[in-house]
Amino acid sequence: MVSTLSKISTQHVIKISTVDYFANQRAIHLVRHAVFVCEQFIPADLEIDRYDPVSQHVLALFEGHAVGTGRLTPDGRIGRVAVAKHLRNQGIGRCVMEELLEVARQHRHHEVVLAAQCHAIPFYERLGFYQEGHVFKELGIKHVTMRRTLV
Repeated sequence: MVSTLSKISTQHVIKISTVDYFANQRAIHLVRHAVFVCEQFIPADLEIDRYDPVSQHVLALFEGHAVGTGRLTPDGRIGRVAVAKHLRNQGIGRCVMEELLEVARQHRHHEVVLAAQCHAIPFYERLGFYQEGHVFKELGIKHVTMRRTLV
């Protein structure tokens, strides 16, 4: 599925699509490295893991450049959602998430789970997720488990 977003301006369109990991891993990891390693100081060797090759990946492109990404693991966990800093609050993250939710439906998941960084809780709540359990730290960053039932 390919969706587009034209909120940034009338001349520029963001293309959001489910992509093949192996053909797009460089673009996927450029976005994730910028967000998780450079901004949040997560060790680079922990940013890529064993779930990448087996997950469904979504990529957002703006003027041919990767600006957003996220993944869905085979067991229905959404993760590694990232948007380039200079393009946040433009609706890209929402579109990446909507594409991931559609992929989850296509794979017949009845619910999805994610570990949300605490600052992003309102973002995920607007997408229909609810909090479950207590706050926990992962790599020094506060997170909470969130779920959403799919229809």
